[in-house]
Amino acid sequence: MTSPLPVSVPTDGTMRVDFVTTIADLTAPKAATELGAVSSQELAGYITGDGWSPSGEQATVTDERLATTQTFEQPGRKTKSLTVTYVHNPDDAANNEAYLTLTEGVKGYLVVRWGVPRGQAWAAADIVDVWPITAGEPMKNYNGANSVHTVTQRLFVTGDVVTDAVVAA
Repeated sequence: MTSPLPVSVPTDGTMRVDFVTTIADLTAPKAATELGAVSSQELAGYITGDGWSPSGEQATVTDERLATTQTFEQPGRKTKSLTVTYVHNPDDAANNEAYLTLTEGVKGYLVVRWGVPRGQAWAAADIVDVWPITAGEPMKNYNGANSVHTVTQRLFVTGDVVTDAVVAA
């Protein structure tokens, strides 16, 4: 039997990343009062094309037994990390919101929606990932000729990352 050929979703313009200061329930962030709050800041327009860099590792728990010559394994602790690179407009505060929002030490959440046009408002039933973070030190990059100013910043993951959360009304 032949597998069906699934429909694909283009990535260009279909990823939204917002910094949100408060979320009561990470599995169901509220569209209007949390994601749409005045204190929330949309960041995807600043993040460079290769600037969303999540990573993860999972340790191995070894399980050795007296009765066997084989060492078994179990999945161990997980570590998630996140680094972002975004454009930096040092002379224009109105167009430097990522840098001004992600000041070193700021705590909050990055909420990421995949596969929906970025400009579309948050809506109930959107599927999102929620990253609890504390912002590390922003490092200004020199990218050479024919490029733009950027900043690379480690965002320290401070709690469980919730994948496939469903936005509440």
